[in-house]
Order: sequence, then structure tokens, then C-alpha cells
Amino acid sequence: MTARARAAFDPESLLDAVPTQNAAVRAERRGDALVLWVPLRRRWWTRGAFRWLLPLRAEKGYALDRLGQEVWAACDGDRSLECIVEDFARRHCLRFHEARVAVLTFLRTLVERRLIALVGPVEAGAPAPAPSTGEGAP
Repeated sequence: MTARARAAFDPESLLDAVPTQNAAVRAERRGDALVLWVPLRRRWWTRGAFRWLLPLRAEKGYALDRLGQEVWAACDGDRSLECIVEDFARRHCLRFHEARVAVLTFLRTLVERRLIALVGPVEAGAPAPAPSTGEGAP
């Protein structure tokens, strides 16, 4: 593993990342639970004639309890992980490190299930990407 990859997985630097909800996820309220529906990836064998023979579902649902809904709502694309952990710790009377373990474990699950993405901050000293104007290079 390279030094850059190790730095990306460092818990202290991970706290600067900003969790963002997947725009393709559909949320549906069912009683006290919130069900998040994520589209499934289509494999080559699920296209064409096989689609008619094997009716496969197009999306998979994940139900969130009250605490999961709280963390999901906090992943708005504006707040860093550190801010989310601090708010979670304050609301539930936990120490920062206890809340960090709980929130990061849950967010890892959400990332693995493609419900959120972690967007890292722009590195110090690195130029920010220029916005594309749609025109050719001069």
C-alpha cells in the first residue's frame, strides 16, 4: 500500500471527508423505518433474451432505524465527517471517539452498499480543478 493510500485511510484525515448521498437512491418511508432503494448493477447476462427468462429486480432496499436515519440525513454533502460525529456525540451523550467508531462503521456499510460516497477535501497546495466551459482547448 502506498503512502498516499495509507493517508487516505487514516482516521484523522478521513474526518475531513464529506459524505454525500447517492442521487440515484430513492427514499421511502414505511412506518418508523426509512427504506433506501438503490438501483442494482446490470450484468451482461441480465440483458437481452435472459431478461425475459429471468425476471430480476431492478433495485435493492435497505431499511434504516432511527439512528441510521439520523446519520443518513446528516450526509447532506455540506458537513464533514468530523462535524457529523461531533453532532452525533452531543445528541447521544457520547465521547467523540465512541461516536466516531459508531458513525464510521455505519458509514462504511453505506459506502459498501453504494448509498453514499465520501468526497475528500482538495489537498493543500494542489490546484482546484478548473470548471469546464465546454469549449475546446485554446
